[in-house]
Amino acid sequence: MSTSASSLVSGSATLSAARASGKAISFIPELQSMMFALGDTRRPLHETAALVEDIVHTQLVNLLQQAAEVSLVRGARVISAEDILFLMRKDKKKVRRLLKYMQFRDYKSKILKTIDDDDLLDTDKFSSSNNKRQKLVQDFLSSIDQTGDFLALMDEDDLDDVKQERLERIERQTRMMEPAQYSEFCESRQLSFSKKASKFREWLDCSSMEVKPNVVSMEILSYLAYETVAQLVDLALLVKQDMTPKTGDPFSHAISATFIQYHNPTAESAAACGMEAESGAIQPAHIREAIRRYSHKTGPLSPFSVRNNRAVKKKKKVIFIILLNPILKWSNSNIFELLRAICG
Repeated sequence: MSTSASSLVSGSATLSAARASGKAISFIPELQSMMFALGDTRRPLHETAALVEDIVHTQLVNLLQQAAEVSLVRGARVISAEDILFLMRKDKKKVRRLLKYMQFRDYKSKILKTIDDDDLLDTDKFSSSNNKRQKLVQDFLSSIDQTGDFLALMDEDDLDDVKQERLERIERQTRMMEPAQYSEFCESRQLSFSKKASKFREWLDCSSMEVKPNVVSMEILSYLAYETVAQLVDLALLVKQDMTPKTGDPFSHAISATFIQYHNPTAESAAACGMEAESGAIQPAHIREAIRRYSHKTGPLSPFSVRNNRAVKKKKKVIFIILLNPILKWSNSNIFELLRAICG
Protein backbone atom coordinates (compact mmCIF):
# COMPACT_ATOMS: atom_id res chain seq x y z
CA MET A 1 0.00 0.00 0.00
CA SER A 2 1.13 3.54 -0.72
CA THR A 3 2.79 5.91 1.69
CA SER A 4 0.29 8.68 1.07
CA ALA A 5 -3.40 8.47 1.93
CA SER A 6 -4.26 11.31 -0.41
CA SER A 7 -2.54 9.64 -3.36
CA LEU A 8 -4.50 6.45 -2.76
CA VAL A 9 -7.89 8.03 -2.32
CA SER A 10 -7.64 10.86 -4.85
CA GLY A 11 -5.01 9.46 -7.22
CA SER A 12 -7.63 7.34 -8.94
CA ALA A 13 -9.62 10.28 -10.32
CA THR A 14 -8.94 9.19 -13.90
CA LEU A 15 -10.49 5.78 -13.34
CA SER A 16 -13.51 7.32 -11.59
CA ALA A 17 -14.04 9.81 -14.41
CA ALA A 18 -13.76 7.07 -16.99
CA ARG A 19 -16.28 4.95 -15.11
CA ALA A 20 -18.68 7.89 -14.99
CA SER A 21 -18.48 8.20 -18.76
CA GLY A 22 -19.19 4.49 -19.14
CA LYS A 23 -15.86 3.66 -20.79
CA ALA A 24 -14.03 1.90 -17.96
CA ILE A 25 -14.16 -1.78 -17.09
CA SER A 26 -15.51 -2.28 -13.60
CA PHE A 27 -14.79 -4.98 -11.03
CA ILE A 28 -17.31 -3.61 -8.51
CA PRO A 29 -19.71 -6.62 -8.58
CA GLU A 30 -16.80 -9.03 -8.13
CA LEU A 31 -15.29 -6.86 -5.41
CA GLN A 32 -18.58 -6.84 -3.49
CA SER A 33 -18.55 -10.64 -3.51
CA MET A 34 -14.89 -10.73 -2.48
CA MET A 35 -15.52 -8.31 0.37
CA PHE A 36 -18.43 -10.45 1.59
CA ALA A 37 -16.13 -13.50 1.57
CA LEU A 38 -13.46 -11.56 3.47
CA GLY A 39 -15.68 -10.42 6.33
CA ASP A 40 -18.03 -7.67 5.13
CA THR A 41 -21.81 -8.01 5.22
CA ARG A 42 -23.76 -10.03 2.69
CA ARG A 43 -24.48 -6.90 0.65
CA PRO A 44 -21.37 -4.67 0.72
CA LEU A 45 -22.01 -1.05 -0.21
CA HIS A 46 -21.55 -0.11 -3.86
CA GLU A 47 -19.79 3.12 -2.87
CA THR A 48 -17.31 1.23 -0.67
CA ALA A 49 -16.57 -1.32 -3.38
CA ALA A 50 -16.00 1.52 -5.88
CA LEU A 51 -13.49 3.13 -3.50
CA VAL A 52 -11.70 -0.19 -2.98
CA GLU A 53 -11.57 -0.68 -6.75
CA ASP A 54 -9.97 2.75 -7.23
CA ILE A 55 -7.35 2.08 -4.55
CA VAL A 56 -6.44 -1.37 -5.88
CA HIS A 57 -6.28 -0.08 -9.45
CA THR A 58 -4.03 2.82 -8.45
CA GLN A 59 -1.70 0.50 -6.55
CA LEU A 60 -1.39 -2.00 -9.38
CA VAL A 61 -0.82 0.66 -12.04
CA ASN A 62 1.96 2.19 -9.91
CA LEU A 63 3.49 -1.25 -9.40
CA LEU A 64 3.34 -1.96 -13.13
CA GLN A 65 5.07 1.33 -13.92
CA GLN A 66 7.88 0.58 -11.47
CA ALA A 67 8.21 -2.99 -12.77
CA ALA A 68 8.41 -1.65 -16.33
CA GLU A 69 11.31 0.59 -15.28
CA VAL A 70 13.17 -2.37 -13.77
CA SER A 71 12.45 -4.40 -16.90
CA LEU A 72 13.84 -1.66 -19.14
CA VAL A 73 16.99 -1.51 -17.04
CA ARG A 74 17.51 -5.22 -17.69
CA GLY A 75 16.92 -4.67 -21.39
CA ALA A 76 13.96 -7.06 -21.33
CA ARG A 77 11.03 -6.89 -23.70
CA VAL A 78 8.39 -7.92 -21.16
CA ILE A 79 7.68 -7.44 -17.47
CA SER A 80 8.53 -10.74 -15.83
CA ALA A 81 8.03 -12.20 -12.35
CA GLU A 82 11.61 -11.21 -11.44
CA ASP A 83 10.83 -7.51 -11.89
CA ILE A 84 7.89 -7.66 -9.48
CA LEU A 85 9.81 -9.82 -7.00
CA PHE A 86 12.64 -7.30 -7.03
CA LEU A 87 10.20 -4.56 -5.99
CA MET A 88 8.78 -6.79 -3.24
CA ARG A 89 12.14 -7.96 -1.86
CA LYS A 90 12.01 -5.83 1.31
CA ASP A 91 8.68 -7.19 2.48
CA LYS A 92 9.70 -10.71 3.51
CA LYS A 93 6.23 -11.68 4.73
CA LYS A 94 4.58 -10.82 1.43
CA VAL A 95 7.35 -12.59 -0.49
CA ARG A 96 6.75 -15.68 1.64
CA ARG A 97 3.01 -15.56 0.95
CA LEU A 98 3.69 -15.14 -2.75
CA LEU A 99 6.01 -18.15 -2.68
CA LYS A 100 3.21 -20.20 -1.07
CA TYR A 101 0.81 -18.98 -3.74
CA MET A 102 3.20 -20.02 -6.52
CA GLN A 103 3.47 -23.45 -4.93
CA PHE A 104 -0.32 -23.69 -4.91
CA ARG A 105 -0.54 -22.64 -8.57
CA ASP A 106 1.99 -25.31 -9.52
CA TYR A 107 0.10 -27.91 -7.53
CA LYS A 108 -3.16 -26.94 -9.24
CA SER A 109 -1.46 -27.24 -12.64
CA LYS A 110 -0.25 -30.71 -11.71
CA ILE A 111 -3.76 -31.82 -10.78
CA LEU A 112 -5.24 -30.47 -14.01
CA LYS A 113 -2.45 -32.07 -16.03
CA THR A 114 -3.09 -35.38 -14.26
CA ILE A 115 -6.76 -35.24 -15.22
CA ASP A 116 -5.94 -34.42 -18.85
CA ASP A 117 -3.08 -36.93 -19.22
CA ASP A 118 -4.37 -40.14 -17.67
CA ASP A 119 -1.87 -42.26 -19.62
CA LEU A 120 1.22 -40.67 -18.02
CA LEU A 121 3.19 -42.57 -15.43
CA ASP A 122 2.86 -41.35 -11.84
CA THR A 123 6.50 -40.29 -11.81
CA ASP A 124 5.94 -38.16 -14.90
CA LYS A 125 2.79 -36.54 -13.56
CA PHE A 126 4.47 -35.16 -10.46
CA SER A 127 7.96 -34.50 -11.76
CA SER A 128 9.88 -31.44 -10.63
CA SER A 129 9.60 -29.97 -14.13
CA ASN A 130 6.00 -29.05 -13.28
CA ASN A 131 7.15 -26.71 -10.51
CA LYS A 132 7.96 -23.95 -12.98
CA ARG A 133 6.51 -21.04 -11.00
CA GLN A 134 8.00 -22.11 -7.69
CA LYS A 135 11.39 -22.77 -9.30
CA LEU A 136 11.36 -19.40 -11.07
CA VAL A 137 10.70 -17.57 -7.79
CA GLN A 138 13.25 -19.61 -5.83
CA ASP A 139 15.98 -19.20 -8.46
CA PHE A 140 15.56 -15.44 -8.54
CA LEU A 141 15.43 -15.05 -4.77
CA SER A 142 18.57 -17.18 -4.48
CA SER A 143 20.34 -14.94 -6.99
CA ILE A 144 19.76 -11.78 -4.89
CA ASP A 145 20.04 -13.44 -1.47
CA GLN A 146 23.22 -12.21 0.23
CA THR A 147 22.13 -12.70 3.84
CA GLY A 148 20.32 -16.03 3.61
CA ASP A 149 16.96 -14.46 4.55
CA PHE A 150 15.19 -15.59 1.39
CA LEU A 151 16.61 -19.09 1.67
CA ALA A 152 15.18 -19.26 5.18
CA LEU A 153 11.79 -18.13 3.83
CA MET A 154 11.72 -21.10 1.45
CA ASP A 155 12.28 -23.52 4.31
CA GLU A 156 9.87 -21.81 6.72
CA ASP A 157 6.67 -23.65 7.49
CA ASP A 158 5.38 -21.43 10.29
CA LEU A 159 1.75 -20.44 10.62
CA ASP A 160 0.81 -17.18 8.88
CA ASP A 161 -0.86 -15.13 11.64
CA VAL A 162 -2.72 -12.87 9.20
CA LYS A 163 -4.12 -15.79 7.21
CA GLN A 164 -5.06 -17.62 10.40
CA GLU A 165 -6.88 -14.57 11.75
CA ARG A 166 -8.84 -14.28 8.50
CA LEU A 167 -9.82 -17.95 8.64
CA GLU A 168 -10.97 -17.60 12.25
CA ARG A 169 -13.00 -14.51 11.37
CA ILE A 170 -14.60 -16.35 8.43
CA GLU A 171 -15.40 -19.32 10.68
CA ARG A 172 -17.19 -17.03 13.15
CA GLN A 173 -18.96 -15.30 10.27
CA THR A 174 -20.38 -18.55 8.85
CA ARG A 175 -21.64 -20.02 12.13
CA MET A 176 -25.07 -18.41 11.95
CA MET A 177 -25.55 -18.48 8.16
CA GLU A 178 -28.61 -20.01 6.56
CA PRO A 179 -27.98 -22.65 3.85
CA ALA A 180 -28.78 -20.22 1.01
CA GLN A 181 -26.49 -17.55 2.44
CA TYR A 182 -23.72 -20.09 3.03
CA SER A 183 -23.98 -21.28 -0.57
CA GLU A 184 -23.62 -17.68 -1.76
CA PHE A 185 -20.67 -17.24 0.60
CA CYS A 186 -18.92 -20.33 -0.83
CA GLU A 187 -19.35 -18.98 -4.36
CA SER A 188 -17.93 -15.64 -3.26
CA ARG A 189 -14.92 -17.40 -1.69
CA GLN A 190 -14.03 -18.85 -5.09
CA LEU A 191 -13.90 -15.48 -6.85
CA SER A 192 -10.51 -14.04 -7.76
CA PHE A 193 -8.96 -11.71 -10.31
CA SER A 194 -7.09 -14.62 -11.89
CA LYS A 195 -10.40 -16.18 -12.95
CA LYS A 196 -11.14 -13.03 -14.95
CA ALA A 197 -7.73 -12.89 -16.63
CA SER A 198 -8.66 -11.08 -19.86
CA LYS A 199 -10.92 -8.61 -18.05
CA PHE A 200 -8.17 -8.03 -15.48
CA ARG A 201 -5.64 -7.29 -18.22
CA GLU A 202 -8.02 -4.82 -19.87
CA TRP A 203 -8.77 -3.23 -16.49
CA LEU A 204 -5.07 -2.47 -16.09
CA ASP A 205 -4.86 -1.29 -19.72
CA CYS A 206 -1.85 -3.51 -20.40
CA SER A 207 -2.29 -3.18 -24.16
CA SER A 208 -1.24 0.49 -24.00
CA MET A 209 2.03 -0.28 -22.22
CA GLU A 210 5.30 -0.28 -24.14
CA VAL A 211 6.64 -3.13 -22.00
CA LYS A 212 3.84 -5.60 -21.29
CA PRO A 213 3.61 -8.13 -18.42
CA ASN A 214 3.94 -11.82 -19.27
CA VAL A 215 1.60 -14.58 -18.08
CA VAL A 216 3.36 -15.36 -14.79
CA SER A 217 3.64 -11.69 -13.84
CA MET A 218 -0.10 -11.29 -14.50
CA GLU A 219 -0.72 -14.20 -12.13
CA ILE A 220 1.32 -12.40 -9.48
CA LEU A 221 -0.53 -9.13 -10.11
CA SER A 222 -3.90 -10.84 -9.76
CA TYR A 223 -2.74 -12.38 -6.48
CA LEU A 224 -1.50 -9.01 -5.19
CA ALA A 225 -4.79 -7.38 -6.21
CA TYR A 226 -6.77 -9.86 -4.12
CA GLU A 227 -4.35 -9.51 -1.20
CA THR A 228 -4.77 -5.73 -1.35
CA VAL A 229 -8.55 -6.11 -1.16
CA ALA A 230 -8.13 -8.50 1.78
CA GLN A 231 -5.81 -6.11 3.59
CA LEU A 232 -8.19 -3.18 3.06
CA VAL A 233 -11.06 -5.23 4.50
CA ASP A 234 -8.87 -6.36 7.43
CA LEU A 235 -7.93 -2.78 8.33
CA ALA A 236 -11.42 -1.40 7.71
CA LEU A 237 -12.90 -3.97 10.09
CA LEU A 238 -10.38 -2.89 12.74
CA VAL A 239 -11.39 0.76 12.22
CA LYS A 240 -15.07 -0.21 12.35
CA GLN A 241 -14.46 -2.02 15.62
CA ASP A 242 -12.61 0.99 17.05
CA MET A 243 -15.44 3.33 16.04
CA THR A 244 -18.07 1.23 17.81
CA PRO A 245 -18.92 2.95 21.13
CA LYS A 246 -17.90 0.85 24.11
CA THR A 247 -19.57 1.07 27.50
CA GLY A 248 -17.23 2.48 30.12
CA ASP A 249 -14.60 3.62 27.61
CA PRO A 250 -13.93 7.37 28.13
CA PHE A 251 -12.20 7.60 24.73
CA SER A 252 -14.91 5.88 22.70
CA HIS A 253 -16.06 9.26 21.37
CA ALA A 254 -12.58 10.19 20.10
CA ILE A 255 -12.52 9.64 16.35
CA SER A 256 -10.40 11.27 13.70
CA ALA A 257 -11.36 14.34 11.71
CA THR A 258 -10.86 12.31 8.53
CA PHE A 259 -13.55 9.85 9.62
CA ILE A 260 -16.00 12.67 10.43
CA GLN A 261 -15.27 14.42 7.14
CA TYR A 262 -15.99 11.38 4.97
CA HIS A 263 -18.68 9.72 7.09
CA ASN A 264 -21.79 10.53 5.06
CA PRO A 265 -25.17 8.79 4.99
CA THR A 266 -25.21 5.84 2.62
CA ALA A 267 -28.73 6.25 1.23
CA GLU A 268 -27.39 7.16 -2.22
CA SER A 269 -25.07 4.17 -2.16
CA ALA A 270 -27.95 1.89 -1.22
CA ALA A 271 -30.06 3.30 -4.05
CA ALA A 272 -27.21 2.63 -6.47
CA CYS A 273 -27.17 -0.99 -5.32
CA GLY A 274 -30.93 -1.25 -5.69
CA MET A 275 -31.32 -2.56 -2.16
CA GLU A 276 -31.56 -1.41 1.41
CA ALA A 277 -28.20 -0.62 3.03
CA GLU A 278 -27.03 -2.92 5.79
CA SER A 279 -26.10 -1.10 8.98
CA GLY A 280 -23.11 -3.37 9.63
CA ALA A 281 -21.51 -2.91 6.20
CA ILE A 282 -18.06 -1.38 5.81
CA GLN A 283 -18.46 2.33 5.00
CA PRO A 284 -16.21 4.34 2.66
CA ALA A 285 -15.22 6.34 5.76
CA HIS A 286 -13.83 3.14 7.31
CA ILE A 287 -11.67 2.54 4.23
CA ARG A 288 -10.40 6.12 4.20
CA GLU A 289 -9.63 6.03 7.91
CA ALA A 290 -7.77 2.72 7.44
CA ILE A 291 -5.68 4.32 4.68
CA ARG A 292 -5.01 7.35 6.87
CA ARG A 293 -3.78 5.16 9.71
CA TYR A 294 -1.73 2.93 7.43
CA SER A 295 -0.09 5.96 5.85
CA HIS A 296 0.79 7.45 9.23
CA LYS A 297 4.50 7.89 9.96
CA THR A 298 6.11 4.97 11.69
CA GLY A 299 6.72 5.36 15.39
CA PRO A 300 5.68 4.06 18.81
CA LEU A 301 2.15 5.47 18.33
CA SER A 302 1.73 4.44 14.70
CA PRO A 303 -1.70 2.77 14.31
CA PHE A 304 -0.57 0.46 11.50
CA SER A 305 2.92 -0.48 10.35
CA VAL A 306 4.08 1.12 7.11
CA ARG A 307 7.08 0.84 4.83
CA ASN A 308 8.39 3.95 3.10
CA ASN A 309 8.38 3.75 -0.67
CA ARG A 310 11.52 5.37 -2.09
CA ALA A 311 10.83 4.60 -5.73
CA VAL A 312 9.87 8.17 -6.57
CA LYS A 313 13.01 9.57 -4.95
CA LYS A 314 15.21 7.19 -6.92
CA LYS A 315 13.45 7.59 -10.26
CA LYS A 316 16.08 9.88 -11.81
CA LYS A 317 18.88 7.45 -10.98
CA VAL A 318 16.91 4.54 -12.44
CA ILE A 319 16.24 6.48 -15.66
CA PHE A 320 19.96 7.23 -15.88
CA ILE A 321 20.71 3.49 -15.71
CA ILE A 322 18.09 2.81 -18.38
CA LEU A 323 19.84 5.25 -20.71
CA LEU A 324 23.28 3.85 -19.86
CA ASN A 325 22.49 0.14 -20.12
CA PRO A 326 22.45 -0.16 -23.95
CA ILE A 327 25.99 1.26 -24.00
CA LEU A 328 27.47 -0.81 -21.16
CA LYS A 329 25.43 -3.98 -21.87
CA TRP A 330 25.36 -5.12 -18.26
CA SER A 331 24.13 -8.57 -17.32
CA ASN A 332 20.92 -8.99 -15.33
CA SER A 333 22.83 -9.83 -12.16
CA ASN A 334 24.91 -6.64 -12.43
CA ILE A 335 21.80 -4.56 -13.05
CA PHE A 336 19.94 -5.99 -10.06
CA GLU A 337 23.01 -5.36 -7.87
CA LEU A 338 23.13 -1.73 -8.99
CA LEU A 339 19.39 -1.27 -8.51
CA ARG A 340 19.64 -2.70 -5.01
CA ALA A 341 22.41 -0.26 -4.18
CA ILE A 342 20.32 2.67 -5.43
CA CYS A 343 16.94 1.63 -4.02
CA GLY A 344 18.36 0.29 -0.78
